[in-house]
Amino acid sequence: MSTVQQFLKVFVDIVLWRQGPQDLPSSNLLVLLTLAAYMSVSTLQLAFLDESAVTWLFFVLVDPLLLAGWVWFVLRVFAHPERFQQTIAAVYGTGALLGLAVYLPAQLLVTGTATQPASTAAQLIALAMVVIFAAVTGRIIKLATDTSMFTGVAIALTYFLAVDVLISMLRGSVG
Repeated sequence: MSTVQQFLKVFVDIVLWRQGPQDLPSSNLLVLLTLAAYMSVSTLQLAFLDESAVTWLFFVLVDPLLLAGWVWFVLRVFAHPERFQQTIAAVYGTGALLGLAVYLPAQLLVTGTATQPASTAAQLIALAMVVIFAAVTGRIIKLATDTSMFTGVAIALTYFLAVDVLISMLRGSVG
């Protein structure tokens, strides 16, 4: 099995709760590779949507930086800054994997069936995406901070809500 396949297996196992960020090496190269994958998948997802340049800028450049800052801050608060590289690589890597394997197909399903964003089906799919994000990222944070699943999910959802507020403010100022 190649090195790439081994890392993909670890990210799949993190998503499936069989492994955690502690199973990744502490490596700047891995952080950069997972960041590139995260940004690439964000770009691919945005390519299928009719979004403004500000939204593109936010999700492709600002979101990854905010996410790294948030993970760094959380690990500092819980006195585990030494786990930053493994944790952010796990968050970026699982984000890219979920984006490609779950979010993008769901997005294509919604847009391909001409489902309106305000429809019940689209809202249920969006809710499912949030639940998956909260569960996977929450567990990564739980393991990295040695806290409870509740705390990990609360931290993940806090980030998600902050991004939602920021993007709503940006869209409001553009529109």
